Amino acid sequence: MRVADFFNTVDTFNGLQTGEDVLWWTGDARGVFKVNKAYKMMDHTIQHGTTWPWKQIWKSKIPHKVSCFVWLMAKEAVLTQDNVMKRGITLCSRCFLCGETAETVNHLFLHCKYTQQIWSIFLNRKGISWTMPRKVTEVLMSWEEEGVHAKDRSRWRIIPSAIWWAIWKERNSRCFESIV
Repeated sequence: MRVADFFNTVDTFNGLQTGEDVLWWTGDARGVFKVNKAYKMMDHTIQHGTTWPWKQIWKSKIPHKVSCFVWLMAKEAVLTQDNVMKRGITLCSRCFLCGETAETVNHLFLHCKYTQQIWSIFLNRKGISWTMPRKVTEVLMSWEEEGVHAKDRSRWRIIPSAIWWAIWKERNSRCFESIV
């Protein structure tokens, strides 16, 4: 679009209509808001058809603050250095754990060599051979319960969240308390 066409389009805009505002929910034919429908619409918008791991986040028996944290991780919105920089703060983005690459959510919690050692120790002790997925959501979606005894399933479900919470606490100690 040329600049002149753009200005012509802007000039023909009538602006907002005057009159009384009306609440209308477009997610329902009757205009009635339902949380379930809103969540499904948001889920589809965020993941473009991919299943969102809401049960793994919200139905696990972990503290609510950890569920909120894992939800932020899944949305890649935890305040790692790359996300702080997106807010306009200038930083030299280096992972506080390995110091080798930019600190992103997926690097810090999945691919950092320090983090990989933690995952490796746990998985090896359980006799599990596993390739780390690219993203946090992929870990949550692929964390299978097959072969896990029924009485151990609730504990099994919390393992990724517990590991990530410990990594975040260690990262923050190094970041804010200069603990190495």
